[in-house]
Amino acid sequence: MRFHIETLGCKVNAYESEYYIEGLKQLGYQEVGAHEPCDICIINTCAVTNTAAHKSRQKIHQAKKDNPDAYCVVVGCLPQFVSREQREALGADLIIGADHKNEVPQRIDRLVKTGRPDDLVEEVSTFHHFEAMPIRTFENQHRAFLKVQDGCNQFCSYCAIPFARGRERSLPAKQAVQVAKQLADAHHLEIVLTGIHTGRYHDGSTDLAGLLKEMLAVTPASVHFRISSIEMTEVSDELIELMRENQRICRHLHIPIQSGCDATLQRMNRPYTVEQFQSRIDQIRSALPDVSISTDVIAGFVQESEAEFETTMRNLEALQFSFMHVFPYSKRSGTKASTMSGEINGKIAKARVSKLLALSQALRLKDMARFDTLEVLIERKQGNYYTGYTSQYHPVRIKSDQPLSGRLIVHPDSLDENGYLVTLKR
Repeated sequence: MRFHIETLGCKVNAYESEYYIEGLKQLGYQEVGAHEPCDICIINTCAVTNTAAHKSRQKIHQAKKDNPDAYCVVVGCLPQFVSREQREALGADLIIGADHKNEVPQRIDRLVKTGRPDDLVEEVSTFHHFEAMPIRTFENQHRAFLKVQDGCNQFCSYCAIPFARGRERSLPAKQAVQVAKQLADAHHLEIVLTGIHTGRYHDGSTDLAGLLKEMLAVTPASVHFRISSIEMTEVSDELIELMRENQRICRHLHIPIQSGCDATLQRMNRPYTVEQFQSRIDQIRSALPDVSISTDVIAGFVQESEAEFETTMRNLEALQFSFMHVFPYSKRSGTKASTMSGEINGKIAKARVSKLLALSQALRLKDMARFDTLEVLIERKQGNYYTGYTSQYHPVRIKSDQPLSGRLIVHPDSLDENGYLVTLKR
């Protein structure tokens, strides 16, 4: 039977979809493209904002319209976050929330064989174990992903994730190290450790730095490790020292700041001030001069005045991030921020997003220009260009008539608005 999966939301959702795909293929199912007829439609949903939830519902309705005779499977944050009545209104044959995700392929197989619908959504308060979802190999990719953590205890005022994914929990270190070794044995050259709150990884006395140390010990020197995202309060001295000692940990940290104004950060319930963030960033850069630090920013948060936004712009430029992921604030029912007065006009928020994106591009080009030579992992061929990312997670395009693969040392030739245009170092 043929299946198609639509994935919305974060990189963790993308990882989980890859797990579903691998599991279904092992059971004999065939994956097809978005516009091909299929027997099973899977929608891996997001509900982090009202807009994301609306898009998830649209995808569900579109999938049912395009394939009216197919089984409809809805997975993830949307069904976890809404009421039973709202789940029933989705009209899906199989609904799975934040738990039982590691059973998705088998549950789909059972649905196909029995035809019996099922709703497997439980209260997030019952989630105390980490569901291992190891992906053994990423086809035709040098970069692999390994989910080691799920859930969040932070309860930022704008965020629904703690309600949709539950509290923090981690993959046992022994199991995580074993999967990392398997990915290395499958010839992946970079392993990205990912999670909802990756920096909060904890298994007994093993934290994220300890886990990385164990993974480095059991994998060959050709395999590098990357941290997908980490909070400022979680960049420990031990992690900084491990990165300083070992070039196999990529020289890039993505550390969300969300705002560059203390008053806004306080309304967001973020656990630091701009000064504290700056101080820690300075310490990291002092120990790791070749590190690039990127961030997330929310534009147009509730009550964000023009003065607060200008403060954010000034401080973000001073912090010298390598690039910024910018999001307009979008209300999420059930969060603290959704009850606050002072919502920002959409046009104003959109204009602020544009200004932040322009700043991000300028910061990216400035950060790229710091380096005389760069190490890049080639990922794919596009025409007669090869593309990939540097250790600092800058995009690279290499024009070459000769086949290129793996990790290369390059030097900048010229810059364009999308990243480096480079030639091989002679």
